[in-house]
Amino acid sequence: MIGSMVDQTTNEPEIVIEPPENGLAEDVEARLRTELGECPDVAFAHLCQITVIGQSSTPQLGLFVWLVPEAVGSLRAALNLVSEAVARALPEDVCLDVLILNSVPELLARVEKTNCLLVERDQEERRRACDAATREPGEPPPNPRRRIWPL
Repeated sequence: MIGSMVDQTTNEPEIVIEPPENGLAEDVEARLRTELGECPDVAFAHLCQITVIGQSSTPQLGLFVWLVPEAVGSLRAALNLVSEAVARALPEDVCLDVLILNSVPELLARVEKTNCLLVERDQEERRRACDAATREPGEPPPNPRRRIWPL
């Protein structure tokens, strides 16, 4: 997990996010794309390579997932669904870190720059998330998402 790669005594480790040099096997990536494409809590997901400078000697694959707004209320349940989808797609000897981007939206612009989009189930939510990630703090959203009554 990314948290275990980061030295907790430092304030902000440098995290490098890039396109994978050695990704998953083609059939495994296809299964992962299918499983995540059927997961109702996933708006979009990127498969990237992550290196934590000074903490990890080798880059690791990471799955960056943005959840639909309705799933954010129960992150544990959403993470369980995503984890089950990943587990069904990967062989037993392959591990993949899963990071919920909604919890660290400041990474979204960097992840998007890799052009490693794996799944896009909700194009409008992706556009909204990317717009929000590039706005200055305190700047209001141009088109707020409507709330479904009574939530």
